[in-house]
Amino acid sequence: MKTCIVIPMKSPERSKQRLAKVLSRSQRRNLAIFLFEQNVQFFKDTYPEHDLLVVTESTRIKSIAESLGAEVLLEDKLSGLNAAVSSATEFNVQRNFDSQLIVPGDIEKLDCYELDCLLSYPRSKRSVIVCPSYDGGTNALLTSPPDAIPFSYGPNSSQVHLLTAFELGLQTKRLYLERLSFDVDRPEDLQKIDITFDKKTA
Repeated sequence: MKTCIVIPMKSPERSKQRLAKVLSRSQRRNLAIFLFEQNVQFFKDTYPEHDLLVVTESTRIKSIAESLGAEVLLEDKLSGLNAAVSSATEFNVQRNFDSQLIVPGDIEKLDCYELDCLLSYPRSKRSVIVCPSYDGGTNALLTSPPDAIPFSYGPNSSQVHLLTAFELGLQTKRLYLERLSFDVDRPEDLQKIDITFDKKTA
């Protein structure tokens, strides 16, 4: 299937608000940029056969993404994650993609084996594969076609996406992948990653 990988990314100035008690604004901003650059580079290096689209309202993120070779869909307002992903989906439907894989920009470490398992998982032309985060969110969502379901990112979104797909009669799969389940959102998450923030401050 012709697949587009989509990375939604908010402005780094508004990222990682739940880490405000333990990281300064500049540390949160630079952490968000570090993870985003790392993940865009991963997809460009590892899956050059797939189109890579970043959707953002941030001109800074746009510049970074384009410098790394990604295509960018620039939002003109602070629309929220579901609206941003919906815009990317509409864009990909117009471009005749068979499917799209949505992955947030703040995964701590993407893994080739896990992504291979996900992208090569047997699926029909009308299917949804959900990879949950450790706290019940959705850290990867592979939809065929791109607009197979409406998006419901937020608390317990993995279950909502699965239920929606099931109710629409789509082939549905919950696929747990350990590294892909972990994003950096909470203070306790910082104890599990290997990034020296002092070197990233400005």
